[in-house]
Amino acid sequence: MARWIPAHLSLVFPFATAQSALQVASHVQRVVSRFPPVAVTFRPVRLFANEFIFLMATRGAAAVTELHDRLYTRSLRAKLRRDLGYEPHITISRNADLSALERAHAEAQEEFGSEFSAVLREVSLLAVAQDGRIERLRDLALHTA
Repeated sequence: MARWIPAHLSLVFPFATAQSALQVASHVQRVVSRFPPVAVTFRPVRLFANEFIFLMATRGAAAVTELHDRLYTRSLRAKLRRDLGYEPHITISRNADLSALERAHAEAQEEFGSEFSAVLREVSLLAVAQDGRIERLRDLALHTA
């Protein structure tokens, strides 16, 4: 996946829509412009669904979840994936080959054995093409006083 998108914190899962990029961006801008920057700490490395490696959020997880929930309002309400519970995390790897995934997991545990902290100050609006390529449409800043 790194060919198309680097390690990232997903706030909204990819979805198909008839809305224009401008319509989606307007909604996201309205939400994030009212939301303050979030200090987040990530620590435990976790395997998920025998395919992904996540770096789980600890400090700031509740605020990131609140931002996720607010993004799924109004025009995006119908896009909420009720079949997937949301846990804030950075996706650092995806591999369907279990042995490669286990090697990557061991490397990630070594690399991220201590905490990783950052401040979430902006979100990126992305589009996924039919061939899987990801295009960054716009970066939108969270509210700053």
